[in-house]
Amino acid sequence: MFGYLQINKNELKIKDYNIYKSVYCGLCRQMGRDYGIVARLTLSYDCTVLVLLYLSLNSEKCTVARKRCVVNPLKKCEFCKSEGEAFRFAGAVSVIMSCHKLTDTMNDEGFFRRCCAVILRCILKRSYKRAVLSYPEIDEFTGQMIKKQQVVEQNQDNADAAAEPTAELISKLCSMLYPKGYNTHIAEVFGYYTGRWIYLMDAADDLEKDIKKGSFNPFRNKYNGDIIETMNYCNEVLNMTAAQIAMAYDLLNIGSYKSILDNIIYDGIPQQQKCRLFAKFNADKQKKRKRNKSKKGQIR
Repeated sequence: MFGYLQINKNELKIKDYNIYKSVYCGLCRQMGRDYGIVARLTLSYDCTVLVLLYLSLNSEKCTVARKRCVVNPLKKCEFCKSEGEAFRFAGAVSVIMSCHKLTDTMNDEGFFRRCCAVILRCILKRSYKRAVLSYPEIDEFTGQMIKKQQVVEQNQDNADAAAEPTAELISKLCSMLYPKGYNTHIAEVFGYYTGRWIYLMDAADDLEKDIKKGSFNPFRNKYNGDIIETMNYCNEVLNMTAAQIAMAYDLLNIGSYKSILDNIIYDGIPQQQKCRLFAKFNADKQKKRKRNKSKKGQIR
């Protein structure tokens, strides 16, 4: 996953932040149990949102324990765990999608990144096999969408078409959050627009880098490469997609963890857009202004 679905910490209550952190740490711990220490490297904020949605939609009860952190043994952390499938499901999604992403990197990126991807893919091979045994449908659908993504990126330079495979994949994952027999249409719509937003957000975030490298990006040829104009356009497209996410989210039967999920949908998404699209350009402008001021001072 891409890691764009994050909380806005400044707008979140301390108790809710502690709960969110315990869910994140609980997912990390569960992935270590199921797939080994290295699998923890695939942990993302997006999969933490999957856990929160799963727990909420299925009314799963959680217990919190305080134990030492594996990453930092000197520190004790609160770990959330449930008797249901929430953490196992999100952990499997993280491992499977990461391995497919590494396979894609091995085929498309430069020599150094390909080498790194090969090494990581080999290290995660056993974890991947375990995840596939538990959730074969996730692996099958992810593989189909990755192939579809490759075809789209080779033949089209269109943002809507390019975002479609990721949108369909997240839609499928969200439909799996409900127990069998439930009407999953709203969850699928929510997942579709969330996946679309994630893909477009990633494309906008990587735009400058992709232009320099000559890599595929659906926004690359917009406004003849004018970064500021293109970013404004990206922001408009992302705002429309975020509005659709919010509308679908409002129709979901969210129980527990609603305040945290509300924060991610209504505050976290706009914050990510603001920081990723405009913050770095504002920083560049400030640097240029300081340089100009210093040059004027030297001339005087």
